[in-house]
Amino acid sequence: MASKFGTRWQKSRFRSWWMKIKSGFHWLWQKMGQYPFITTGIIVILIALTAFVFLVHKFGWDWTGFNGEYSKTTTTSTTHGITTATEQPLTKTLWDWLQLLIVPFMLVIGGFWLSQLQKSREQRATTQRDKTEHEIATDNQRAAALQVYIDRMSELFMEKHLRDSQPEDEVRTIARVRTLTVLSGLDPMRKGSILLFLHESGLIDKGKHIVDLRKAYLNDAYLHDASLSNTDLSGAILSGADLSGAILSGANLSGAIWLEPT
Repeated sequence: MASKFGTRWQKSRFRSWWMKIKSGFHWLWQKMGQYPFITTGIIVILIALTAFVFLVHKFGWDWTGFNGEYSKTTTTSTTHGITTATEQPLTKTLWDWLQLLIVPFMLVIGGFWLSQLQKSREQRATTQRDKTEHEIATDNQRAAALQVYIDRMSELFMEKHLRDSQPEDEVRTIARVRTLTVLSGLDPMRKGSILLFLHESGLIDKGKHIVDLRKAYLNDAYLHDASLSNTDLSGAILSGADLSGAILSGANLSGAIWLEPT
């Protein structure tokens, strides 16, 4: 049993490690696609270095310093029977010069990388800020739409006597159109608020409803623990609505649409 658990743990760890590597390669590939000229330059440099290493290995170029040997000159002279060997100082090899260039080169690369990292962070921050501002603006628009709806419905109550209207009266058509229009652009919480407003105002009572909710977009409406007993919800679109804990005793749900319309 322990062996099986250990094997599963190892597989899970390997899978996690492999996903991180794939994510890293995916990020690197995206960055390479964003900077094609730099990517092309890096590929050319890598090919040139590979060819250079091959040539050094094949021909043993001492002057490069990459093969572990240094070019040096030893001069032997004989004066009055005395032999003197003079060794010239080691000459600078290509590797020596490259060592002098590595530090500034790495500083340049590091600076470029940090610059791109900072730019990427700023772009993410800007995107997130724009998204947040858009969400706030949308929420404000929805709040304003809800308030306008309530104000206009109140006008219909007081000025057009909506509660006392007859089925054929124009005021009912106006109330229905306004209700259906505002519901189509609201979020789930505010959809629930409108439905409760209609219910508490006595506009959607079963058997004597004033506002017809057929084809009303109440999808995803938040109606958790809402008291909706004896309401007329026939023909309303309720797909995805949160009705958990809602009181629906005596409610008319005939023809209500629980699936997304096609």
